[in-house]
Amino acid sequence: MDIAEIWQNTVENVKNNISSTVGYNVHIKISKPVSLSNSVFTISVPTSINKNMIEFRYKNFIESSLEKITGEKLSLKVIVGDTAEPVLENTVSEENVYSNELNDYGVNPKYTFENFVVGSSNEYANAAAKKTAESPGHIYNPLFIYGNSGLGKTHLMQAIGNRIKEKNPSANVIYVPCEKFTNEFIVSIREFTTDKFRDKYRNADVLLVDDVQFLEKKEAVQEEFFHTFNELFNYNKQIVLTSDRKPSDLTILNSRLRTRFGQGIIIDISIPNFETRVAILQKKAQAHNIKIDNSILEYIATNIRSSIRELEGALLNVISMSEIKECEITMDFVKKELEAVISGKDKNTITPQKIIKKVSVYYNISENDILGNVKTSEIAFPRQISMYLCCKMLSMNYTAIGKEFNKERTTVKHNVEKIEKDILTDDKLNEDINYITKDLESM
Repeated sequence: MDIAEIWQNTVENVKNNISSTVGYNVHIKISKPVSLSNSVFTISVPTSINKNMIEFRYKNFIESSLEKITGEKLSLKVIVGDTAEPVLENTVSEENVYSNELNDYGVNPKYTFENFVVGSSNEYANAAAKKTAESPGHIYNPLFIYGNSGLGKTHLMQAIGNRIKEKNPSANVIYVPCEKFTNEFIVSIREFTTDKFRDKYRNADVLLVDDVQFLEKKEAVQEEFFHTFNELFNYNKQIVLTSDRKPSDLTILNSRLRTRFGQGIIIDISIPNFETRVAILQKKAQAHNIKIDNSILEYIATNIRSSIRELEGALLNVISMSEIKECEITMDFVKKELEAVISGKDKNTITPQKIIKKVSVYYNISENDILGNVKTSEIAFPRQISMYLCCKMLSMNYTAIGKEFNKERTTVKHNVEKIEKDILTDDKLNEDINYITKDLESM
């Protein structure tokens, strides 16, 4: 028997002898055989939660099934990587087993445009990323994507790399977190290999650098990155950068770098709205091959709003605990499992509605005034502050803010930029905004 046959028979045996249909469907059914080498049978699964659950709950039973089917005592090894294809030979190198998790240019093949959920919070970033991938080095260069952690910046950046490689396999695409770039540079100085370091990064056709805010306070690294940036830019090589802040807010960064970062297109990603959060959960549940009632997904989306990472983490926690406890995923079950997460973190989450309410109270006007169309300074000014706070405190983009206030994107942009400018010279405005901000954060 080849390993595909061995695994098919093993899976059938497991299916017929375990009590949890949910566990089988969510974790075992979606696994793929990878290799059989040195008495180790390796399988791949799409996510780390699948890996953890198989190792925690099913490993001994699967190993017994493998021994029953093959007549040999085999150890089970589980790796994460849903692109793995079955290897029909009995031997495979360790390097090949792990190559399914990341490709040779450092990008996770799971991050694609196809599985990126688009909503008003990220539609411009998604469109810009696709355009960049279609014509690298020419349209948006550099492409600078900013926003809070866990909102999809890394996903979009790596999707660009995967799409470019798909279209042009010979393209030299390099993805690197800024912290890794920094560490490699320090090592190159210590080991006298700076030429090798520079050759690596300055010969890239596409350079994807994650979390460039880590360049702050690192003067030597900034200098090196500045010259790397110039070298690539001058030869029309594509540069994509992500950060938790826009270039102008990276105040500790060298002004030359801030200028370079801002000379292309700057796009923000904000917290996804309710509909997008539900869509993200639906896609995640589908990826785990499990059906969850939409009302449950809506409950999770309503109560967890701060980041996609936390949203997905909550769903995976529910799936995992339902498997461990062998329970159906009901509304009561979800409320109980997520009680600590929701009451401890998101109960006091700041929302656009809370911002509007606080601003209206502070300036002694009604919430309807802020959401209306009156243009007198007594009303327009608090409205501008409300939009500014939505932008700064919630990382909402202009389009998302516009939908909350029923205003055009250009109007929102003008209002936010006006407050950004005025706050630099108006002490009273600065004092007002600080007071409202602290009041919101202390709720």
